[in-house]
Amino acid sequence: MRNKFFLIFILTISFAKVSIRIESNPHSAHVKIDGEPFGLTPIENISLLPGLYKIDLTLEEFAPIHYSFDLQTAGFAVLRFQLNRIYTVTFNTQEKGLNYELDDQYNWIEEKINLKMEEGIHNLKVFDGDSLVDEKEIWINKPSKIFYELISN
Repeated sequence: MRNKFFLIFILTISFAKVSIRIESNPHSAHVKIDGEPFGLTPIENISLLPGLYKIDLTLEEFAPIHYSFDLQTAGFAVLRFQLNRIYTVTFNTQEKGLNYELDDQYNWIEEKINLKMEEGIHNLKVFDGDSLVDEKEIWINKPSKIFYELISN
């Protein structure tokens, strides 16, 4: 009898769904869980089994969010997301022959370029060939024009 109760308890926990709420700032972000559309934030009473999930939030003019999470056994869970706005930033320089790298990802050599940048702090590295000649933090909080000038010591 005891083993039967234990087995029922384990099966109940294993198959118990968790009710989740998904919120975003700003609201009205499109939500997909494991590729399946769930609607616009805020969304209440999504019922999921415990386990691993991938959630995607998208909203025009904002950086998308891709988040993986391990939903544990619980009665209720709330997921809150802050979406960052995307701004157009014009980068301009009169320097010749330099290579630019943003956030260890994006590279360019042009003297003028328009970039779509997520709101926040970014790291700009400037190279002359293989040598790092400058590094700066750039704060983006609005559409901007950045004029870069290499300052010699």
